[in-house]
Amino acid sequence: MKTLKVLGAVMLVSTMVLSACGSKDDNAPAASGGDAASGGNSQQKLDLKWFVFAPATASLPSADKDFVKKAIEEKFNVTLKLDYLPFGTDYDNKINVIMTGGDHPDMFLSNGAASQKFAVDGLLADQTPFVTRETMPNYFKWIKEDEIKNYQLKGIQYSRSPMPFQRNTYGSFYVRKDWLDKLGLQMPKSYDELMNVMRKFTNDDPDGNGKKDTYGFSAAAAGNRLPLDFPAWINNGLVADFMIDEKNLEFVETQSSLKLQNVLQDVKNMIKDGVVDPDWFVNKAPQHFDKGAQGKVGVLWSTDKNFALESAPNSVQSRTKQIDPKADWQPIFPFANQPYGWKQGTTGGASPFLFSKKVAEKNPEKIKRSVQILDWLASEEGYLMTHYGLEGKHYKKEGKKITLDPAAYEADVTKNGSFLDIWKFFTNLDEPSVLGLEVIDPRVSDRDRAILKFVEAIPKHTGEPVTLAPPEGMNIGDFRKEMARLQNVVIFDDKDASNWPKYREELMTKYKGQQIFQAYVDQVNAVRPADKQLKPFK
Repeated sequence: MKTLKVLGAVMLVSTMVLSACGSKDDNAPAASGGDAASGGNSQQKLDLKWFVFAPATASLPSADKDFVKKAIEEKFNVTLKLDYLPFGTDYDNKINVIMTGGDHPDMFLSNGAASQKFAVDGLLADQTPFVTRETMPNYFKWIKEDEIKNYQLKGIQYSRSPMPFQRNTYGSFYVRKDWLDKLGLQMPKSYDELMNVMRKFTNDDPDGNGKKDTYGFSAAAAGNRLPLDFPAWINNGLVADFMIDEKNLEFVETQSSLKLQNVLQDVKNMIKDGVVDPDWFVNKAPQHFDKGAQGKVGVLWSTDKNFALESAPNSVQSRTKQIDPKADWQPIFPFANQPYGWKQGTTGGASPFLFSKKVAEKNPEKIKRSVQILDWLASEEGYLMTHYGLEGKHYKKEGKKITLDPAAYEADVTKNGSFLDIWKFFTNLDEPSVLGLEVIDPRVSDRDRAILKFVEAIPKHTGEPVTLAPPEGMNIGDFRKEMARLQNVVIFDDKDASNWPKYREELMTKYKGQQIFQAYVDQVNAVRPADKQLKPFK
């Protein structure tokens, strides 16, 4: 785990407590903009420690090169020990060990399922006295009150808040168009055409090196459940984690759906054809992207809008071109028979920021200070610094127009571990328009603009409008663990996918799936109009 002592930053993720929203709480922390936020150090100096998500490709530099650290030091008078790991299994395991051990961070992040368990186990602080419109006015520029209300866990005190989340999404498959051109192939417009492309990329030497050392496709399962990267999901009408079938008024739990039988069979067929990177199951993100950048894979799935942009120095496109100047990753939507290519961002997919009950009882000042800093991170000043650097050095600001200086950013940020990718954890989204900002990047070419336009136009499912939680006393983690095991039995052991309905029945009964997902239906129906109520889960 990477660590750094930082003077002055408490990363608190946005939240609001509905019961406190809009009312004055004499015990709540002062809103950003008080003495600490305006540069004074009248507050008592505090030692803080956080645990947050960070990209595997990023690391914090020495203190003298970290201008975000310096700014937070001056504004909030704290010393922060920042621990970070990539979002995923390793992070989940680490935070579970930390919370079990009792040496709790002053602020930390988790995935939705883990936060639910921490809340049920009584490990989380009541956020009511800490997070309100008054204490986090900038945060509420990103999050709506109804969204926070719907994010709460039924029957549990207000103990978690959603971080600002990306409303626009950029999920897309990408293909090496230069490989298509070399093999005389067209951009695939159907699933069958995509499979043919993958076979050609595997067998017909698309890189021209005379060796059979390329694969059509790769993914990163990290030894767990079947990742959503495989095109079989969308081809069979399953998008992301959950879906609302508005036509039939049904809740679709995609990862254990009966339709998953077809997905699993398609994946088995891909593996049998030899078009999938043999390491896909053990790959941990971003190892599959690394293989793409190394010229070993010709089709990949990504939700990163920068994936194929030549203007993004760390994109797969830029990294691939360092090895092959002719490399040209392009987005595709080879599912003419399907209405959706991905899902819009909702609070249902947002990760929460959390506080320990132990910290709140022992030293609530640490949580109050963290709230101040988090709100600053959500402000225009904090957003600009953590995303684009220093005004006058890394960008020029004229009113609300921001013009970037890529060379200065490359020298001070990219070459120092791309450290801003860590500091923007709280507002890890590319939507400056929320703050009324227009960002001009002189590196963005007509090619890149065309790619972004294509990806933005891929049809999106609207997603479920609430954060979903299992009934009290039921652990969705146990269900998911067994679900993943049974998926893998089908993929690696069974002769075909015909056993999936039988396995699913076991998940729905023995592992309480029916009760869990009926509770999800009830939570969705609670915010839907009477004439749009979903049918009972089946």
